[in-house]
Amino acid sequence: FGSRSRCHIVLSLVTLPILAMRCVAACVGMAASGIVGSCGGQSPSPVPDCANVDLGSCGNACCKLSIEVPMSTSAAMHALNSSLANGGPDGYYTLQPTAEGTLGFGDLRPFKNGVDFIGQVHHMTSGPKHYNDTIDITLKTTSTGSMIKAFSTSLVGGALGDNGQNYKNIKMAMDGAFKSNGYKLSHADDSCPEPEFPLL
Repeated sequence: FGSRSRCHIVLSLVTLPILAMRCVAACVGMAASGIVGSCGGQSPSPVPDCANVDLGSCGNACCKLSIEVPMSTSAAMHALNSSLANGGPDGYYTLQPTAEGTLGFGDLRPFKNGVDFIGQVHHMTSGPKHYNDTIDITLKTTSTGSMIKAFSTSLVGGALGDNGQNYKNIKMAMDGAFKSNGYKLSHADDSCPEPEFPLL
C-alpha cells in the first residue's frame, strides 16, 4: 500500500473504536434518563405530552400555563432550579442569566410587587435541526402554596406550529420538579389548547 493508504487504515483503526464508544455512551445516556424531550416531526406526535399543538397564538408558536404547587415559592423555585441545573429531565435544558445577576431565577421579594421569583430556561430539541425555545417563569405566593406562570415560545422565526413542543417544554419541567409532590396544571390563555380528538 502507499503511504496515504496506510495512513487511512491507521486512522480508521484508531477512530472507529472511539466513535463506537461515543455511540455506546450516547445510548447509555438515553436509556438512563428514559425521557424523550422532543416532539419530533411526525404529526400527530407519538411522544407523550405533545398533543397540545399551538398555531401562532403569540405571533409565533407558544404556550402559557398556570401551575399550582403545595409549597412555598422559595421551595418551588429551588425545586425547579435544582431539577433544571444539570440539563433537566431530558438533558436539553439550560438555565439563563437573569437581570438580577443570578443564574436561572432572580429574587424579587425585596421589591414587594407580588411576584416572588422570576426565571428563564432554554430548551433545545434533540432532532437534527436542534430548535431552541425559551421558557419564562414567575412564582407568586398563594393561600395554598405557590402559583407558577410558565410561558414557552419558539425562538425560530416563522414557527406557526410547534407540534406540541412548547406545552411539552413546560410539562416536562414541572414533572421533573414537582411530580413527587403533585401539582395542578391549567391553561392561562388560549394558547396550546387541548386536542379536539385526544390520542388514545
